[in-house]
Amino acid sequence: MRQYSGIGPLGVALICLLSGCGGSEMNVAPVAGTVTLDGAPLERASVLFLPDEGRPSFGVTDSEGRYALIYSKDENGAEVGPCTVQVTTRMGPAGSNDDDAPLAPEKVPRRYAKEPVKVSVLPESNTIDVKLTTNP
Repeated sequence: MRQYSGIGPLGVALICLLSGCGGSEMNVAPVAGTVTLDGAPLERASVLFLPDEGRPSFGVTDSEGRYALIYSKDENGAEVGPCTVQVTTRMGPAGSNDDDAPLAPEKVPRRYAKEPVKVSVLPESNTIDVKLTTNP
């Protein structure tokens, strides 16, 4: 699994979104879904899709655990093909630009760092629900 040390999944996604890296020559398809933990919606979770080759897509869940991925500032979705999904709740407060603001506690079990969720993005509109559990 690819790890981006130092800046975390939110930082990686924001760098790519702001820089506009990638482009329309990539095969990108819409991706949305829900993230749950033990069947309950996981609110304010960062959702990062890392393709085996290419660049990541990013989304944040709402109060019902729903997310929609952003590929670039002009394009929604994710690159078509196999992806590793990283989910974390360790984000700063909503609307905060303060780098020293305390991070929210992590609710995603640690085992998902070693046993990541793997999905395939199809060349069509995708609904990909990520169902996490506290017990293996």
